[in-house]
Amino acid sequence: MNKINAAILEYPQLRMNSVGYVRLGKFWNSLNLGGHYWRLYYHDSPGAGIYAGRKKVELQPDRVYLLPPNCDLETWCTGEPVQLYLHFEMTQIAGNPDYPYNELPVSDDMRTLLARLSHLLEHKEDAGRAQAKLLAIAIAGCAMALLPPEALTELNSDKRIAAVCDYLRENLQKEHSIDLLAVRARMAPNAFLRQFREITGSTPYQYLLQLRYSYASRLLESQAFSIDEICDLIGVKDRFHFSRRFKKLYGAPPALYRKQHAPHL
Repeated sequence: MNKINAAILEYPQLRMNSVGYVRLGKFWNSLNLGGHYWRLYYHDSPGAGIYAGRKKVELQPDRVYLLPPNCDLETWCTGEPVQLYLHFEMTQIAGNPDYPYNELPVSDDMRTLLARLSHLLEHKEDAGRAQAKLLAIAIAGCAMALLPPEALTELNSDKRIAAVCDYLRENLQKEHSIDLLAVRARMAPNAFLRQFREITGSTPYQYLLQLRYSYASRLLESQAFSIDEICDLIGVKDRFHFSRRFKKLYGAPPALYRKQHAPHL
């Protein structure tokens, strides 16, 4: 009887980390766009962009831009375009380092989805929350499907690493050692660390930090928690340290970030 490789029967899974709608400004200067997740940007006007090596790239309206995980690009901003952004993970699929950013045209169907999502995010209507999530997933999946094959790299699926990633996501408040995570994965520490970096592009500690601060950004946008409460929820004991790192990652201290993402009146 022929053996079947179960891995080839699995399809990539998309996990949405963050969805936002914000007017850019000085805070979007000199940010480093790293992280283990994909980024999708859609701007309503010119005036902001990225540096790809020595090339200055302006993110044009009526275009969708996809940046792969760990792209390490720096931002610039001279205007005030409104940005729709999606941060999401895609299992089994990573980007090609030779394609640090991808510019995609916007079809009429995609434009309709983007307009509907932008409207829901701008007005932050509770009744439209579920629809906004579905729209974000549809937009991200559609954009990924439009990428040229050479812009993608297929990764080996490893359920042990995926289980550890889920465990970290569900236990942001805890401190985690490589040895204990390796035990959870039933791997030797060195083999676990090597496999984790190969699949996620970062160390477990870097991955946990990215999860913590991505979750913190969503909590700030929700306007429902104080900064001290958010520190407790993500397991950061020092509020000053939290504020400093958050500003480095998002270009604004937590209080200002919350104000920038307040509901439009």
